[in-house]
Amino acid sequence: MSSHGSDVLRIELRPWLVADRVAAGLAVCCALVIEVVASRYPEPQPWLGAVVLGLLGAWLWYRRRRAAGVAGLAVGPDGRWLTLFDDGSELPSEVLRGTRLLGRSVALRWRAGRRVRRAWLTPWDVPAGQLRELSVRLLAAGPRDSA
Repeated sequence: MSSHGSDVLRIELRPWLVADRVAAGLAVCCALVIEVVASRYPEPQPWLGAVVLGLLGAWLWYRRRRAAGVAGLAVGPDGRWLTLFDDGSELPSEVLRGTRLLGRSVALRWRAGRRVRRAWLTPWDVPAGQLRELSVRLLAAGPRDSA
């Protein structure tokens, strides 16, 4: 009979997390506000909001490209972390300082190979039971010493 804590926790990550969608929505709102404010000046600057939206969109695209390919995470009963990729490969990982529990969500920062990755996991991204179990495992692991 195995205990619940001895199971491997597998978390599948959606291609677009809620944090990514919120950032895209805020970029559009920012561009709209800039367009409205710029139109009230005596010499309106046409397309200023579109330029800002283009810059913010390029930044979001760059951030998404860096996160592309990550299908999920797995946490073993011994506390070992694995990053799971879309092609089926796995990479040993470690949770870094900067990982936080924020209410019912988790701001996760981890290193997979040489790359540091970040994800803000909310109940809309991950089933509540998995998010709760992840929170418990992070609390049980204690503070991180890695930079």
